[in-house]
Amino acid sequence: MNRIFPRIGWACLALLVLLLVTLVVARVLFSRYLRSEAFRRTLGEAAANTFHASRADFSPLEFDGSLVYGQNFHALREDGGGFSTMDADQLRANFDWHGLLRHTVQIDELSVQRLTVQPPATGGRMGETPEPPDQASQASQASQASQASQASQASQASQASQASRSGGGWMVDLRKAVIGEANWQWSAVPAGGIDGTALTLTPEGQNGWSIEAQGGTVQEAGWPVLKVDSASLRWQSPTLYINSSSLREGAGQVSLTGEVETREEVKLHAKFEGVDVQPFLTPDWRERLSGRLEGDADFEMPLGTGNGEKGGPGTPSVSGSLTLLEGRLTALPILDQLGLFTHTERFRQLDLTRATADFTRTPARVAVRNLVAESAWLIRVEGSYVVENGNIAGNFRVGLTPATLQWIPGSQEEIFTDSRAGYLWTSMNLNGPVEHPADDLTPRLVAAAGGHVIEGVQGAVGTVKKAAESVLDSLLH
Repeated sequence: MNRIFPRIGWACLALLVLLLVTLVVARVLFSRYLRSEAFRRTLGEAAANTFHASRADFSPLEFDGSLVYGQNFHALREDGGGFSTMDADQLRANFDWHGLLRHTVQIDELSVQRLTVQPPATGGRMGETPEPPDQASQASQASQASQASQASQASQASQASQASRSGGGWMVDLRKAVIGEANWQWSAVPAGGIDGTALTLTPEGQNGWSIEAQGGTVQEAGWPVLKVDSASLRWQSPTLYINSSSLREGAGQVSLTGEVETREEVKLHAKFEGVDVQPFLTPDWRERLSGRLEGDADFEMPLGTGNGEKGGPGTPSVSGSLTLLEGRLTALPILDQLGLFTHTERFRQLDLTRATADFTRTPARVAVRNLVAESAWLIRVEGSYVVENGNIAGNFRVGLTPATLQWIPGSQEEIFTDSRAGYLWTSMNLNGPVEHPADDLTPRLVAAAGGHVIEGVQGAVGTVKKAAESVLDSLLH
């Protein structure tokens, strides 16, 4: 009996030594595996599955306990959806190695110094992500069903997407990401995207992400470059929600909210506060018109499955109401001529005390309603117009003060006969090419003037007409 206990002790000691040796060997082998090409391929496979990329590669990695460092990461997508290339520099990740048992690369926190995303090589725009094969039939059925059925099938499609992404392959489970500088170009021609914006991404709810952005700039064709003060977004597949954002252009501010629904449509609401009008103008008008914009605008654009009610898939539409504050028209020869003929110096530098309008704009058509443009106690124009196929069709009321009209013989007796709000009013229809439209006011003024100094009258009529057109043209462009 006394001999049995020593044997048991030696057996336990041997077992303990064997266990320690096994753990050391396992750790060495595991460490070697983490530094192997096979593990880098595993990471690449997981990233490719997550981003729907055709290929994803990591540079050689360095390990310090649970911390992993990498110089860069590159992903290539060839299906025309989302992006064409994604590059990340100076990566640092805090891994939880237990996730490897679930074929999951679990990253508790990922830090990236610089992230660069290029638009799809096929010319697609943000949100144009091709439907995976196992979801195509669901999307087709959803587009033909009622709204209730659509909501139900959208939920099923989201679940199917998660399942297909798992698909027995390696996946990335990212718990938090901090990006020092994000450069995301969502369109190539014309260029549009964000540059130098810091992002923090954290999970929110089931399959959702909270995104906070600070700094950097946003650029899009037809808009001035806007600086990002802050933005709060949320991604809940398949929709990106812009909860709030504060963008600046000089001393002005643009607040943007809305949502981008993948493969469906973009709906954004912009609020302008004191935004300089000049960056929105063509170069030849930037020296002629100044002022600050205030108001609201709504932007909508289908992303490939629109029903055509707004002009067809991919056709953007902008509508809203804007006011031009502290507006000024200057450096216009026609204003100088009008000032000379009427002995009114204010025409040489026309201060617009009021300029407001409601508008709807698509690439093919501009419709302006409730237009009011006024230089107090000098001239006021009210009305609406439509520009389509390079032609304008408008109906206006033009008001001039009696002091101005006294220099145009016959105008008060036969044309400007309606007195209201300190002006004498008449109607004016404007039609023809935008560059050189024809109006019905000029012939009436010439006829009313009769034989009163015909040459001078014709010059006055032309300058009055062009003064009104200048105000319209400034708003049109």
